Amino acid sequence: MQEEVGLGKIYASGMLFNVCYLMFAVMIPLDAVHEHLAVWVVGVLAAIPGVMQLPTRILSGPLVDWLGERFVLRMTFMLAVAAALAVVAGQIASMAGLVLGQLFMGAARGFFWTAAQTGASRDAEHRAQHLGIFTSFTKGGALIGIAVSGLLAQLLGIMGGFALSGGLGLLALMIAWILPKRVSTSRPKKLWDAVRALAPAMHKPFILLNGLVAILCAIPQALAQSFYPVVLIHRGLSDPAASLMTALMSLGMIVAGLLGAGVIQRWGMKRTVLLGAALMALGLAGTAWHNLIGAAVAIFGAGFAAGVLNIAFLSAVSSRSRDGDRGTNLGVTQIYFVLAMMLTPLISGWLFAVSSSAAAFMVDGGLAAAVGVAVMVLWNWSESKTPTAIGESA
Repeated sequence: MQEEVGLGKIYASGMLFNVCYLMFAVMIPLDAVHEHLAVWVVGVLAAIPGVMQLPTRILSGPLVDWLGERFVLRMTFMLAVAAALAVVAGQIASMAGLVLGQLFMGAARGFFWTAAQTGASRDAEHRAQHLGIFTSFTKGGALIGIAVSGLLAQLLGIMGGFALSGGLGLLALMIAWILPKRVSTSRPKKLWDAVRALAPAMHKPFILLNGLVAILCAIPQALAQSFYPVVLIHRGLSDPAASLMTALMSLGMIVAGLLGAGVIQRWGMKRTVLLGAALMALGLAGTAWHNLIGAAVAIFGAGFAAGVLNIAFLSAVSSRSRDGDRGTNLGVTQIYFVLAMMLTPLISGWLFAVSSSAAAFMVDGGLAAAVGVAVMVLWNWSESKTPTAIGESA
């Protein structure tokens, strides 16, 4: 019963945090568009959270293994509140406030995922199901955050939207404050003992393989927080309409969260990853289509693929880990995710500047296809060198 209560609080706080940080993330390019900033500046602003996400994602695993997910989630939501305060308080020097807020939010995002996913993946028997529910809740929050950002920017103004995101971060913090304490009996005795486990984890074949899958998951999410809304506005949509259409990516991930565990159970892990990678490549390339209905279908498809692949790689890593190193293994795997979140807007921004949005999306689709091929090539090698998974279909 306590386990179910703890999971419910992780789902609820995760949903609130995702509304908070996706509102925050989408407000950044909307503000940039209205300030008539260059497209490459939008790319740089969108990539800034990665500066903090990378080190915090690396450190999050050892911290979770050492102190438990409750401590790390509390720290996460405090940083989310600080991000909103930095932007609202920095109106006089708006660019400095945006940069500082992005750094705080990047740190929050880096700490959040490892902590929450570790808490949601403890039960080996129902791991994929719990991770699917977690994905639906968090991406439901993302959908709300993306969908309402444009409307809130019109009703409350950009600064009002940032302030509201801080209030939602505060609500998530209140829920995290009453999470049950859960620290593994096999946890490292000191932080340094947990940190030392990072280097061996980086050399594990299943970490490399699933890190590549994490890259695929990141690409459409990075685009939703940077160039999806910008491109759709340039194609003639209003701010609210562009936000709603961008939210189709999160809707795809929500549907995948509900169906993903069943897909993996029926098709097996390898076939699921192969089909997910193919759908991802098609969805990204399809966004180049200037027909709005076709682009909407492509955005939804890429989101669905990202959701299924998200459940797949989290289940695979968790099932090959024990309580004392699960956080570290998840954190190291998601270094690949963070790198993709940083590089996708930078590469796409450069391509938009030198060519066109259609060319950029075609290149994104081609890169996704190349990563998918690499995953399939490395699959058997990884499986031959990896311990048998617990609670996972082959």
